[in-house]
Formats: sequence, structure tokens, C-alpha cells
Amino acid sequence: MRTGVFVTFVLLAGCTSSIERVQAMRADAPEWYEARKVEFRGVGYPDLNSVPELSDRGRTLNKLEISEAETLAALKWFNSDPRAEGAIETPEEIRAWATEVRRAVERQLPAADFLTDAEVEALKARFNVPRARL
Repeated sequence: MRTGVFVTFVLLAGCTSSIERVQAMRADAPEWYEARKVEFRGVGYPDLNSVPELSDRGRTLNKLEISEAETLAALKWFNSDPRAEGAIETPEEIRAWATEVRRAVERQLPAADFLTDAEVEALKARFNVPRARL
């Protein structure tokens, strides 16, 4: 019985000293700790339900019309540039040009210089040497 009371007393004393240590750590915490605590809790952030709605829709529509006019003017200016023209060759002309260029490149390639079958057999015979095995 005395042992039970003594163990309980020791445990309570240990818990109170732990609580005191935690309180001392909070009191000695750096200044950024409080700001970080508030950030983790989410306190101070605006509520999404309190976002005001746009009441002046006419001004927004007016800006869209101006923006449309500016966009159309820019598109007209872009299309008037001679570099904006499409391809003037037909697909057949483009294919003929590509074939001609390919043939010109292939004419410049050197002929293949591969070993003949007889040369390959001669090399194999030269390196076909018995090796020692254990």
C-alpha cells in the first residue's frame, strides 16, 4: 500500500515538473514563434465567404469591347505583314524540292567500304586461337 502511494506521488511530481518545463519553454520561445503559431491555426486569414462581388458590370463590359477592338486591330496589322502569308508552293512542288535535295545529299555521301565475306573469315581464322582452360 505504501509503495502504491509512493509511486503515485513520484509520478505526480514528475508530471508537474514536466508541465513547468513546457511553460518555461513557451515563455522563453523566440518572437517568431507566436507569429508561426497564429499561422498554423489559420487565425487572421480572410474568409472566402466575405469576398465582395463586382457591382459595376458595365465598366467591365466596356473594357472587353475596347480590348476586342484592340485585338482585331492587332490581328489586321499582323495579317498585313508580307511575312504572314502562307506557303505559295503546292504540296507537289514541296515534295519535288525535297526529293531533289535528298538526291543531292546522297550523291555527296562516300560509297560504303564494308569488309567482304572472305575478309571477315580471314579475321576470324586469325583470332580463332585455342585458349587454356582450367
